[in-house]
Amino acid sequence: MASKVDVLFIHTHVNGCYSGTYNFGIGYLSSVLKENGFSTMLVVCKAEKDYQNVLDAVSEHNPKVIGFSSVSSQFVYVSRLAKEIRGSYGGVIVCGGVHPTIFPDCLSSNPYFDGFFIGESEFPFMDFVTAVIKGNDYKGTDNFCYVYNGRLVKNKLRQRIKDLAQLPFPDRDMVDYQLIIDQNDGAARLIPSRGCPFYCTYCSNHAIARAYGEERNLPRFNSVERVLAEISMLKSRFRFSELYFVDDLFISNRTWLNEFLSEYKKRFDIPYMCQVRPDICTRDIIFRLKESGCHKIFVAIESANDHIRNVVMKRNISKDQLRNTFMWAREAGIQTLSANIIGVPGETEETVLETIDFNRQVHPTITGVNIFSPYEGTQLWDYCRKHGLLKETNSSLFLDRRQTRLILPTIRVRKLMKYFDEFQFLVYQDIDPVKARHALLQMWGRRYGALERIAGAGFVFRRLRKVFKWIGVKVLFGIREAKHSRPLSKVSV
Repeated sequence: MASKVDVLFIHTHVNGCYSGTYNFGIGYLSSVLKENGFSTMLVVCKAEKDYQNVLDAVSEHNPKVIGFSSVSSQFVYVSRLAKEIRGSYGGVIVCGGVHPTIFPDCLSSNPYFDGFFIGESEFPFMDFVTAVIKGNDYKGTDNFCYVYNGRLVKNKLRQRIKDLAQLPFPDRDMVDYQLIIDQNDGAARLIPSRGCPFYCTYCSNHAIARAYGEERNLPRFNSVERVLAEISMLKSRFRFSELYFVDDLFISNRTWLNEFLSEYKKRFDIPYMCQVRPDICTRDIIFRLKESGCHKIFVAIESANDHIRNVVMKRNISKDQLRNTFMWAREAGIQTLSANIIGVPGETEETVLETIDFNRQVHPTITGVNIFSPYEGTQLWDYCRKHGLLKETNSSLFLDRRQTRLILPTIRVRKLMKYFDEFQFLVYQDIDPVKARHALLQMWGRRYGALERIAGAGFVFRRLRKVFKWIGVKVLFGIREAKHSRPLSKVSV
C-alpha cells in the first residue's frame, strides 16, 4: 500500500530550455516541512504527456496539500494540470513562486486553485500546512491570497528572512540529485544569497520588491560558514567536478566575498563558476576569484546596442565595463560565458548584428542567446501590453526563450529566428574555426534532425550529416551581412 504524504509538490518544466533542473524554492519549502515532522513528495512534469503520472501520484498518495511553484512561462501548464487534478481531488491546491508573486491577479481566472502564496513563504507555508492538517481555517495565513465573493484578498506579507541561516539546506532527497548534476556537466549548484536591487525591466526582481511595497529587492547573504557547510555536505553525498553559484550578485557584498574566497581557498580545491555583473566588477575581484578556484564566469551582455541595453532593458552598464570584465577574465585565465537576448521591443536586424559583432570583439569562451519573452508583472511586459505587441501563441507548441511572443514591426520573425539559430556560428566564424565548426554541426542537427527521423529519406540526411562532419566544411546556409539601411528604432520603457 502506498504511503500517504502531507504535501505533494509538482514542478512543471514543459518545453523547458534545460534538461537538468532543480527547483530551489520547492527544495527549501520541503526541507522546512520535513524538519517540522511533515512528509513531502515531488513529481516533476517535463511534458504534457507526463500529466497522467501526476494524476496517478495524487490518486496513490492522497496528499493533504498539493503545491505548485511557477514562473510565468510555465503557468499555462500549471493551470491546466491543476484543472485536471481538481476533477478528481477534493483537497487543497495552491501555487507559489515568481508568477503568483508578481501577478497574483490571475488567480481570479483560475478557480482550480484554493489560493496563491506571495513572496518568500517557507515559514508561512508551514503554518498553512499545519492548519490544513489540523482542520483549522487556513485562509488567514500570512502571504496567502485567495478569492472571496469575486474579490482577490491578499493577506499581509511576513517580513523576508534576514538571517538565511535559519533555513535548513534545500531538500535534495526528493529528486535524483546526482542525475541532475550529471545532466549539468558535473556541476552542483547552490545559492548563497537572495535578492537583486537592480531595475532590469525584463527581470522579476523589481516586481518582487513592488509586491513587498519596497523600492529595491536588496540582497541578503547566507553566512560564510553556512555556505561552506553546504558545500561540505554536497561533497560528502554527491559526485561533482565543479560548483556553480547561481545567485544574481555573487560579488556584490565585498566584505562577504573577501571572507568567503579566503575560507573557500583554505578548505576546498573545487573549481567553481559564478555570475559577475560588470558595473560592480573590478580587476582585483576577477583575480581574487581566480586565486580561490573560479574557472568560469557568467557575464550578461544581453544587448550590445546602448539604447536597448540601457534604456529599454535599464541595465545601466557601459560597453567599456563589459569589455573590461572580459579582458580581465582573459588576463586571469578565467573562461567566460556571455549571455545575450534578442527580440526585445525596438530590435532590428542592425541591433542584432551589433550584439553579434560585440561578442566577436570580447571573444567569450562560450556564447549563448535567448529570444526575449515578456513575463507578466514586469515593466517590459507592461510596455508590450500597452503597445499591443503581445500575440496569441499555441502554448503547447511554444518554446520559451527559443521563439517570440511579440509582434515586432522592426524585424521579421523569420529573420529573428535565423539569427537566433546562427548566433554562435556568426560570433565564431572569423575568430575561432573549431567553435564555428561545432556551432555549424549543431545548426545542422537542429534544422535537419526531424528530417533524419523520416523513414526512407532519413537515411539520406544521416549520411549527409556524416559527410559534413568528416569534411568539416563551412556551409553558410544563406548567411549574409545585413545592409545597414534602416535607422535604429528607439523605444523607452
